[in-house]
Amino acid sequence: MNPREVGLQLMLRFRSRPGRIQRRLRRRGFRHKARTPEVGVVRAAAVQLEFQLCETAEQFTDIMYTRVREAVLEGAELIAFPEDTASLIAGIMPGLGPKLRTHSVEEALAEVGEGATVAELFRLMGNATRRIYETTFRTLAVGFDVHIAAGSAMLPTQDGRVLNVGHLFTSEGDILRQPKCHLLPLEADWGLTPGEELEVFDASVGRVGIPVCMDATYFETFRILRLQGADIVVVPIADQEHPYNHWKALRGIWPRVQESQVFGVQAALVGNALGMRLTGRAGIYAPLALTPRRDGMLAISSEPEGETIVVADLDIAALHRYRQENPLLMNPALYEHYFPRVYSGFWRGGAS
Repeated sequence: MNPREVGLQLMLRFRSRPGRIQRRLRRRGFRHKARTPEVGVVRAAAVQLEFQLCETAEQFTDIMYTRVREAVLEGAELIAFPEDTASLIAGIMPGLGPKLRTHSVEEALAEVGEGATVAELFRLMGNATRRIYETTFRTLAVGFDVHIAAGSAMLPTQDGRVLNVGHLFTSEGDILRQPKCHLLPLEADWGLTPGEELEVFDASVGRVGIPVCMDATYFETFRILRLQGADIVVVPIADQEHPYNHWKALRGIWPRVQESQVFGVQAALVGNALGMRLTGRAGIYAPLALTPRRDGMLAISSEPEGETIVVADLDIAALHRYRQENPLLMNPALYEHYFPRVYSGFWRGGAS
């Protein structure tokens, strides 16, 4: 690490001090608790978040506090944020923040330093991003006594790879992580590495999976999660869909929910972000028979732009009854034969 990078790391460490973030959140207070839940019912909230480049950790923390508190006031016990929520923190990078307001991340890096890559930026910012992001959401989850699926963050691993990692922060203070397994071509060009496994997390609100955005395009991901016992699947998205097409946007979570008989919670990042135009609608989905209008939707935002929060109750007991009455035809032997070959072979570039 050269002297300039050492200096940047020291500055970023100073700007991302956890104690400072915790004190700020505690001063704002956690007086509004989630409602006492009905047995077998979970109230979920999906956040539609407008991208704002934050120049300080405090600015990021204030935005997230406001959104979480709004959801808690609606009685939410599980709160979902969109993909790349941690990208709002990129503005704390000295010399880069102002350029990111008017340029793509590639263009901004080209002006800052010749040959700099996006993956290198994530590695350099990784520790500061992790401290701000994890301290903020862990403190909020424990303070408000809720579970927060906090979207995702681009984070480096100890061996130098960079992954887009989904996070679930529990009310008990645990941090559960799910790397994105299916990258966009843009993410591959940036130098990111895909994750290799999908997990279901046992939480007090239920069994939760958190595949990230593109992961929901493929039926296998939800089928794998369902086979592991998932009841709720949270999908954080950040889609470059402009102009927005409602039916095209439903190609991910809506059919996956119907195929796998789970509840789906989708949070969307919208607005102008790092040179991209993002649109999407936060929504909460269920099997057709468990929705009032038999359309598979429990709640959905009215517009694909602007900030909002949608809330709905997920009746886990009713979902289990529905599954018993309408059993899926599973073929685990087939999945065990083909899924590992697909994901570790052709998809990983290992098969001819």
